[in-house]
Amino acid sequence: MKNIFNRIRSYLEGRKAMREQPIDNAIFTILDTETTGLNVNEGHKILSFGAVKIKNSLIINNEILDEFVNPERDIPFASRNIHYITEDKVKDKPNIFEIEKKISDFIANTILVGHNIDFDIGFIKENAAKTTLAGTVKKITTIDTILLTAGLYPSLESYELSFLCDEFRIKTFDQIRHSALGDAIITARLFLFLLNTAKNRNNVKNIGGLINLCKQGRQIHFLKKDFNKIH
Repeated sequence: MKNIFNRIRSYLEGRKAMREQPIDNAIFTILDTETTGLNVNEGHKILSFGAVKIKNSLIINNEILDEFVNPERDIPFASRNIHYITEDKVKDKPNIFEIEKKISDFIANTILVGHNIDFDIGFIKENAAKTTLAGTVKKITTIDTILLTAGLYPSLESYELSFLCDEFRIKTFDQIRHSALGDAIITARLFLFLLNTAKNRNNVKNIGGLINLCKQGRQIHFLKKDFNKIH
């Protein structure tokens, strides 16, 4: 019983320390996935992972994750028509269990960021169940750029990624949209813009402040009934 209480206390202390961590000291991993479809409960699988890291308000150019994954199933035409990933591109790639530790190591000890990050986490938990990676994403702190944007800009008509990049004049032309790495880089640029706004306009200094903005954004966004896979 004492060990259980010690673990709970350690967990709570860790969460408190994470919330108090200054933004400028944190390392963020911006993650995106491409999948065979939008509903993990219908047996859809991850096709690719893309991720970059941010520290000190800069994208770390030499820390990039770009992995194709063999889904071990067909890829429907409707999905191929969006991300252009065909069976030929992934048939000789490792399955998720063969690269899950590599991905877990990449995101460990960071704040995980994504545009509708719950979508990606849901796929990871289901596709890589009972792995180190699934365990990592269950415990990791997350920031959703949809919710963060809604918390900072509650009156926007849309929180779709392309719309936001146009609205905030964020460069996208040098990346391939609907590729995991391309969208991760674009989302990273959006996140840097949002971080700057949160710090300079809202005086947010730590991770807890960003989480509070996301909570506000969640209320706003659900009221707009627009919480789909916006990508």
